[in-house]
Amino acid sequence: MDIANFIIGQLVGLVEPFLAIDFIIKCLDWKEQVKHRKQLYIGVCLVWFIVAQGNGRFEGSYTIIAAFDMCLAYLFSCLFLRKTAGVKLMICILEEVISNICILSVMQLTTYIINTSIFDFLENEGMIFQIGAIVSKIVVWLVYKGVYTYFRYMAIHFPKEQIVLTNVMIGFTAVSVICIFLAVSQKGVSHYTVVLLLIVSLGIIALCGYVIYMMITISKKNEKMQLYQLIELKSQEQERQLEEWKHSEENIRKFRHDYKNHCMNMEHLLEEGEYESLGKYLKQFVAEELGEVRSIYSDSPIINAVFHNKMSICKEKGIDISCDITGSVKCLDNLIVGSILFNLLDNAIEACEKNQKEKRIICRIAREADEVNIFVENSIEQSVLAENQLLETTKEKKDQHGMGHLIVEEQVKKLDGMVEYYEDKMFCAHVYLPM
Repeated sequence: MDIANFIIGQLVGLVEPFLAIDFIIKCLDWKEQVKHRKQLYIGVCLVWFIVAQGNGRFEGSYTIIAAFDMCLAYLFSCLFLRKTAGVKLMICILEEVISNICILSVMQLTTYIINTSIFDFLENEGMIFQIGAIVSKIVVWLVYKGVYTYFRYMAIHFPKEQIVLTNVMIGFTAVSVICIFLAVSQKGVSHYTVVLLLIVSLGIIALCGYVIYMMITISKKNEKMQLYQLIELKSQEQERQLEEWKHSEENIRKFRHDYKNHCMNMEHLLEEGEYESLGKYLKQFVAEELGEVRSIYSDSPIINAVFHNKMSICKEKGIDISCDITGSVKCLDNLIVGSILFNLLDNAIEACEKNQKEKRIICRIAREADEVNIFVENSIEQSVLAENQLLETTKEKKDQHGMGHLIVEEQVKKLDGMVEYYEDKMFCAHVYLPM
């Protein structure tokens, strides 16, 4: 019988780390570059199981091993799983809290039903102990399955401030649960005390769960408001783009009208034999009317239109702009890519206007076999990312400005691409689009 209890206990103990690590992986996801995922998963679970053999072997073993399990899970998540350090810590603490609360609750109910103390229950690992262990693991699995969706939402959508607040709350809950376990596991604790502490532990759980639920609800409402705001801004952005293209079209028509008059003037000077005056007229015409605006000719009419529009604006604002396109970009001839390029160049122009010295923009589009990389660089006089990693606007009307980066990221996401920002003497926005 003792051998059977030992085998059942080992098998039940082996289930716990597999449930815990599986829950953490589902909430955080593997890093893309991680290979041999199954071997890593099994390996960390076996380490967890081996360490768990020390439970009850020495004084304070349950607390020390629980802390070790959480540290092991956090280290595993930092090395092989996604998300930020704060989110990883939150999920690892939540996993430990859920596991401890479920086990403690089942243990308290079981000892109350069979009319024994938790101290004696832990000392005598008989069949009832094994049944309680099996029931607790089933409860843990059901709770993991029930709350997984909410925790995954928290890991993806919670802002930094809410992550910190959640970590503080669940950290307090974890300490409370450990204190309650240490209290009820002492020798000579009455059933009345056990019941009271069970009610206290359930109350702490309910309060923590309610606060987290409200935070999720508020976060979802904020997300919807941001979505509506983004839709409104996209509509305003499209109107602005149409206005700029209309302005460019008017400038082209005006230039054509003036060009005709200039041709007539030059024809008259030619007929009169005023060659010296004609030469001066031509130089003045090239310098003032044509300036340094260069034409872009690619196999994408939309890309050409965006570049010509922004080149005209750069000329008016005294910004030096150069564009380089390699390979066929006909695949980019759609409004989404046009909007991405439009906003990237807008952001670069806005940044250059703040510069006192150098005002320069370099744009490169490189088409390779199955991908397109767009680089838009602009000169900066001081680091932008060092002080403003989220690229928030510095203007007073924050609801009307600074949304260019958000629109770019949203449009790139539609095309299953990626966008990154970095600095190498110049500020650079890099957009990767799969073809």
